Amino acid sequence: MSSYPYTAFYDLDHTILDGNSATHLVQESRKRGLMSERQYRHAVWLSILYKLDMGDPTRMINRMLTWLKGVEEADITALAQEIFDSRIKDTIRPEILETIEEHRAQKAKVVLLSSATTPICQPVSLYLELDEMICTRLESKNGILTGHTSGKLVYGPEKKVRLLAFCHENNYDPMTAWYYGDSHTDKYVMEAVGFPVAVSPDKKLLRIANRNNWPILL
Repeated sequence: MSSYPYTAFYDLDHTILDGNSATHLVQESRKRGLMSERQYRHAVWLSILYKLDMGDPTRMINRMLTWLKGVEEADITALAQEIFDSRIKDTIRPEILETIEEHRAQKAKVVLLSSATTPICQPVSLYLELDEMICTRLESKNGILTGHTSGKLVYGPEKKVRLLAFCHENNYDPMTAWYYGDSHTDKYVMEAVGFPVAVSPDKKLLRIANRNNWPILL
């Protein structure tokens, strides 16, 4: 049996954070020459298509990561930590911190479950002293990033797969679990837990939350 009564899972961007963490990383990488102007314009274009819900989001996100090909993993890890300390840390939502503390008071396990990549998730997880981290891992060979993910992108239905696998491996009942998310693409994982919470939801998730009487945290 687990020593924790239940698990509270949290998305990262627009949930724990008030904004998108990857935007900060891309902008700073462009300034420092890690990303070319052409790669930057391509990433911006894909981001626009993603926001407009035009095309396969999983394919678009994977294409956004191709700029990392040939970059040293250590450089991205160090840059992500620097950006977290200087920018991202200040975007953590106080109301989310309150819910984390409430769950900790109930002796729950608190887990980050996000499509964001390891270099971005790691500083947040360490700073908030989260118990576990499930996120998209970047593939590297001899310390050099390939521009691909290691395993599947933790996005959409894959989040549900990862959550259920985590619960199974750790003897948790998903119906006792919480999931905090902001996007309609989180609906799969939110439908799999007993306590879904929509955080500043997009229009589609707002409709889903209202239809299912899910709590909404603005």
